[in-house]
Amino acid sequence: MSKKIIFACLAAFMLISLALHLIGVNKIPPCLNADEAAYGYNSYSLLKTGRDEYGAFLPLRLKSFDDFKLPIYSYLSIPFIAIFGLTAFGTRFLNIVIGVAFVPLIYLLIKELFNKEKIALIGAFLVSVSTWIHIMSRQAQEGVICAFFILAATLFLVKFVKTNKTSFFLLTNLCILLSTFAYHFGRIFLAFFIFYQIVYFWRRRQKLSGRKLTLIIITFVAIIAIPLIIDYHYSVNRVANLAFYNNAGLRLRLQEYLTEHNLPLLHNYLTESIRDVTNRYMEQLSPEFFLVWGDKTWRFGYYNLGVITLVEYLFIFIGLYYLFKNKAPFRFLIIYLFLVAPLGNALTWQEYSLIRTYFMIFPITVIVAYGLFHFFDNIKDRRLLLVLFLLVAGSYTFSLVNNWDIYLFHYPKRIEVIRAWQCGYKELVDYTKQNYNKFNHFVITDKDGQPYIFFLFYMKYDPAKYQKQAKISAPDEYGFGQISHFDKFDFKFKYDPVARHTVYVGYPDDFNGLNIPESKIKKIQIRSEQIFWIYEVN
Repeated sequence: MSKKIIFACLAAFMLISLALHLIGVNKIPPCLNADEAAYGYNSYSLLKTGRDEYGAFLPLRLKSFDDFKLPIYSYLSIPFIAIFGLTAFGTRFLNIVIGVAFVPLIYLLIKELFNKEKIALIGAFLVSVSTWIHIMSRQAQEGVICAFFILAATLFLVKFVKTNKTSFFLLTNLCILLSTFAYHFGRIFLAFFIFYQIVYFWRRRQKLSGRKLTLIIITFVAIIAIPLIIDYHYSVNRVANLAFYNNAGLRLRLQEYLTEHNLPLLHNYLTESIRDVTNRYMEQLSPEFFLVWGDKTWRFGYYNLGVITLVEYLFIFIGLYYLFKNKAPFRFLIIYLFLVAPLGNALTWQEYSLIRTYFMIFPITVIVAYGLFHFFDNIKDRRLLLVLFLLVAGSYTFSLVNNWDIYLFHYPKRIEVIRAWQCGYKELVDYTKQNYNKFNHFVITDKDGQPYIFFLFYMKYDPAKYQKQAKISAPDEYGFGQISHFDKFDFKFKYDPVARHTVYVGYPDDFNGLNIPESKIKKIQIRSEQIFWIYEVN
């Protein structure tokens, strides 16, 4: 296959991916959520002042909601915020770039793995149209860039194993270190990559010079120590709260079992934890996860919005068969990456999340591309080949179009999705900007997460001015602090009947029992859903 054809195919696939990122870019997802606004505003603050929203100079963790977000997304977004401004598009544009870049990156990885251009192009095409990839990369989700670094680390690891060049060894570990500054599941892959490399070097220990061994040890110590030191310096409060051993439900269930059947040997913390983690792990390998639901939270999934197609699901098994039948090089590396990916969800107590298992789509793509190529390559009868190709292509197209139809034309219109995405804040801030000089106070409900960040974001509030006011409460049981007020804004709905020149903003149920005529209330409505009620006291 000529280089011109390969280049043309890759260019076409990248254009397809870009188009799928830009269709309805300002409407799907329907709104900006609080975490996205936090990444965007901190990027804006770093651009303007070199400090995060709390005034920390070039921090290695973003304090944000006291969850100490990993910082790479905000840092790498700075040029896009500078170009496009503090907007939803500017905040999300980094992931659009990363999403499109997955196409050539998976091509390079598959080519390196199998030395087959056709398999690499199949993988690049699958990535270019994947709903799993685009659902996440259309958002400002830090797990996307984390997956990019892990995928790049995999590419350099394969290159290192094939060439034994020190430069590829260093690039592998640099990328995997960077992944730990992007999202928390990068730490799981850090452990895997170190283990894989240790086994590799142990098998070739006779060939290691003292100088190279020293470099290996220094590199491994550095990439382990740097994240640990930073975690110690800041906080892992939010991550610790999500760990499976902090599951209150598990403790209650264990207590219930022991009450019903007092057999500690069978019902104890260890056995229940193993069962809990195993169940969550296996849920992510089920047809329901892949084909029906994906993520069951409304931000990342919807019923019948499959994260892969039925054809891809079936070709996972076919691909695995051919990988081992042909004794494909690096087959175990591919399988290990596939098996490690679900651990990010399994080790938490929450429902499985598409973003915590995001990287799994890439080993799946490698396996499916390998299976598709060898399945059709082994059919010698041309008529049978044509029939099977049309059947597979037709089934794949049907499933893919259905997934994209659900995501583009149904998902963003559902009320539960609008609520989950915290819609209404942009309209609320627009109202506030128009009436800012008319009132002394704006009293705003804090029932839905972190309202302050939307005001900072949509008002493009001067970071230097806000840094002097920023004060967050102690973290709650879920690991989040709260901003109670800044400027004219109080984020605790409390009605004062004698107050004047005040605006009260709440959800409809916040006004229950206040005896305020509904005719005097302004409403922010998204589709059929009344989001905010606004009551003005002059």
